[in-house]
Amino acid sequence: MCYFWYLLWRSPFPDSLVLCCRRFLRKPNVAEASEQFGLLAKELKQEECLQYAGFCNLAVARCEQTLFNAAGEALALTDAARLFLQAEKETQRLQCPGFEEHLQAATNCYSFAIKVYIELNQPVMAASLCLELGNALKEMNKPGEASVHFQRAAELQSQVPIECLLSLGKVATCKIITRDYDGALAVFTEMQLLAQERGLQVPGTCTPVGAFMDIIARCEVSRVLLLMLLQ
Repeated sequence: MCYFWYLLWRSPFPDSLVLCCRRFLRKPNVAEASEQFGLLAKELKQEECLQYAGFCNLAVARCEQTLFNAAGEALALTDAARLFLQAEKETQRLQCPGFEEHLQAATNCYSFAIKVYIELNQPVMAASLCLELGNALKEMNKPGEASVHFQRAAELQSQVPIECLLSLGKVATCKIITRDYDGALAVFTEMQLLAQERGLQVPGTCTPVGAFMDIIARCEVSRVLLLMLLQ
């Protein structure tokens, strides 16, 4: 190898060929590659090539993973997911035939980003991405799929009762839209018990206050209406 480098330095080959060989043989600069992919993603996004910009962000995520930069990887995956999601919305707006491949790519990117945030012990960030994906799926008339992600968000928000209850409320709404009234009834029952057990209470009593009281009232009314519907 030393002899090969000596020939490159001393040979009469064209400078361009020598420079190319040196670049080929040098150790890869992953940080530089990540930066270049990021710049290319921005250019493609400006040109409205959203899915290709998403692929570039996936390359950025791969570089950040190689650099053991989990936060950068999660951010790049999130950017890729949003670009793929935007591409799918544009495809649907134009009524172009397709197999929802952009939506599938977005879902996968969100899932990987959520996994990274969980590994980083950042459940709040993971839950926010679950909600983001769930809201997008609900807007695309996919309430059944959306409810799965809302449920996961609620599980990740178990340490923050009010946020957990709001996510469960989204789960119940999706189940009502899909006519799963038994499932909706079970969710509202769970919400009421959670609000009573973990909600803020008046000192010295077991009476919930504030938003928790409103949630309990909503759950009671919803449960009565669902029971009447199921009879």
